[in-house]
Amino acid sequence: MGRPVGADNNNKFQAHPMSPLALRFAEAVRTLIGDGPVKIRLVQAFAANLADLADVEFPPALRRDFADLQVALNRVAPVGSESRVRASVQKMSPDEAGSHAATIVKLYVELLNTLERAEPLKVVSTPKKPPQYLTNRN
Repeated sequence: MGRPVGADNNNKFQAHPMSPLALRFAEAVRTLIGDGPVKIRLVQAFAANLADLADVEFPPALRRDFADLQVALNRVAPVGSESRVRASVQKMSPDEAGSHAATIVKLYVELLNTLERAEPLKVVSTPKKPPQYLTNRN
């Protein structure tokens, strides 16, 4: 039996190339859906893949959501050698951490949707008079 269309050697499907930003979110989502407590997965996903991003790297419609996520995951000052992200997530309830994990997934889906959208259709004006080769029928 042959390989599915679009599958690479690792049996992963890739319908179209993704932007570097979407690839980073894909890795974060991959971490989020792994095993373990949501707080640990959230710290790993954000710290390893998204912490160094700036909101200006996002499409304008997604900037506020990402900026809000950054604020939430950096609001607690670290103690000792722990990171700011780890300290912030440790102070969260599991539901709050799950909500921030869901925001990462939502941003990833919206990034993919912006990649798939074609440029909007443009209005093209037609000439008022059809060309002569169309009107001269003999």
